[in-house]
Amino acid sequence: MFFLGDYLRESRIMLLHYFSGVGILVSGAIHLVLVFFVGSYEENLSFDGGIFSVIAVYRNFAFAFTLELLLIFVAFHAFNGLRVILIELYQGKKWEMSVNWVLTAIAAFLVIYGTRTVLLARLI
Repeated sequence: MFFLGDYLRESRIMLLHYFSGVGILVSGAIHLVLVFFVGSYEENLSFDGGIFSVIAVYRNFAFAFTLELLLIFVAFHAFNGLRVILIELYQGKKWEMSVNWVLTAIAAFLVIYGTRTVLLARLI
């Protein structure tokens, strides 16, 4: 049976999915502009191969912020796409709820872990 509330809910989720795709493009473009056009070469791109040369990028707030935005947008976009595929494979209210909860938990864990990594790298 078709419920209007379910349709509106899915349309809002897909609208967020489209918004996250645009967010990936915009934040990715801003991040690339920052890497290639802002700051000196030594500061942004000349890595000496050491572990701390990569971590030094996170100390710049703009780099860290755009990486955090990319993390959030990519996590939502990827896990929502996987959710849509899994719901299309098998339909049922119980299946849909379990897929929603499991994928939300995994995505939240990855975003929290990635945020923790960015914050810890800023402290080193």
